[in-house]
Amino acid sequence: MAFAMSADLAARWRALSPEEEARAAVLLGDAAFWLKAWFKPYAADLEALAADNELLADGLKIVSCAMVRRSMTNGGYDGASQVQQTMGPFTAQVSYSNPNGNLYIYDTDRDTLFGLLGINVSGAVSMTSPGL
Repeated sequence: MAFAMSADLAARWRALSPEEEARAAVLLGDAAFWLKAWFKPYAADLEALAADNELLADGLKIVSCAMVRRSMTNGGYDGASQVQQTMGPFTAQVSYSNPNGNLYIYDTDRDTLFGLLGINVSGAVSMTSPGL
């Protein structure tokens, strides 16, 4: 089961064509698979935890949408990491940051989900201050 729907992606990004909605639905399912696989050592049943924790459910929805948006932005200049244009002999070059449309998360996404799961990622533990 996906943590987000194509309507959630559209609300966070832009209106989707019917073809994009179908692709987004598949990719959101794939994103849920990867999140469950990547976080399984820390939370055996991520879906059950998300059902009981609204903040975690929202975090998984946001991260899923971000993963799929990065995967789907590889057209025009959206998602480009480098653009070069020359007017003389009419040269244009575009380099995409995710040309294969891979699903991935940033370290900040991972750390946010770890925090929502109650896992300390700071590496520091306070002996006197609770919560640190």
